[in-house]
Amino acid sequence: MKKFSDSITVVAFFAILIMFAVSILFFQGNISFSELKAGADSTIEACTEYVEQNFPMRSNWRTMYTNIMICSGKRRFGDTFFTGNRLVRLNDIHSEDKKIENVAHINELAANTDRPIYMMLVPTAAGVYSADIPEISDSRDQRESINEAYMQLDKQIISIDAFYPLYSARDEYVYYRTEDQWTSFGAYYAYTESLKALGFSAVTLDNYDQEYADANFKGELYDNLMASVLEPDRINIFRSKYQSPVTKVEMFGETEKKEAESVYFRSALKSSKKTDIFLFGNRYIKTDVYTKLNDAPKLLIIKGGYANAILPFYTAHYSKITMVDPNKLKRADMKLSEVVDTDDYDQILVIFDIDSFSSAGYFDTLQ
Repeated sequence: MKKFSDSITVVAFFAILIMFAVSILFFQGNISFSELKAGADSTIEACTEYVEQNFPMRSNWRTMYTNIMICSGKRRFGDTFFTGNRLVRLNDIHSEDKKIENVAHINELAANTDRPIYMMLVPTAAGVYSADIPEISDSRDQRESINEAYMQLDKQIISIDAFYPLYSARDEYVYYRTEDQWTSFGAYYAYTESLKALGFSAVTLDNYDQEYADANFKGELYDNLMASVLEPDRINIFRSKYQSPVTKVEMFGETEKKEAESVYFRSALKSSKKTDIFLFGNRYIKTDVYTKLNDAPKLLIIKGGYANAILPFYTAHYSKITMVDPNKLKRADMKLSEVVDTDDYDQILVIFDIDSFSSAGYFDTLQ
């Protein structure tokens, strides 16, 4: 009997070994290491993601686990909540002290320039769809948190309400279902609201053609859970029915410089971070976008992750738009004054989602 049991064990071992080998040969991920390295902050980060992406039958195992848990009634997976038709990231690292500190840095920036400063704090999907997430129904409301930050701003800084237009359009496609970002639609609604403060009239939607850059997009939240019950996202590009005003784009890293003729980078669609199609995501310290509107004003954007998708809309109103990423400034041990002169711009716009603004530790670079 023992010999029979040992034989079964040996057979099972070799069966598993064969399955593992076959999965390595035929079920590896379709993202190369070079593509991952191009979008990562370090080689170690790229190596980690490559192993995760190419782990044998990773998606099969993860999908099976997630589907079983969902069927059993589980809705929260770490910092991600499954609402039934979308995945929403919950941020539990809000710090009132950090938010107050970051507001003080924005006020200091305003004190050091005579240029008008505007600030737009954007709710995340967790704020707009909070009614669908019982686990955070008793937590601090994002709208309240945004308003508190605005109340602490210096009076010369003009606040822009992005919450109301996004919340009012919550039944439309304003946030991705599988990625913790707003869509081009969400960015458009915030753009139209911001122009009221910036002094322009928004370009109406009927002046754009919509292009589906990717109609089967599955974002980072999906990759973490592999929830197959979710409908894939689509990445939309809004193209002017008339010729694009953009003439040149220059992006600056610590040691590298990249030039292009468009704010859309299709090579990102082949990477693991497809939303980087908008100005290559958060890879650069500074990005300059030039347009043919030579007599139009110039705009400086202090950017968070939400700024890239909204910038293309602003190109219809400015001769030059510069985006500076304070997070990248911090990593490079640099200050804002080292990469731009605020006096060269007519307006300064700070764009951050409220989660990032309430936890970031890099606004001391705005000097």
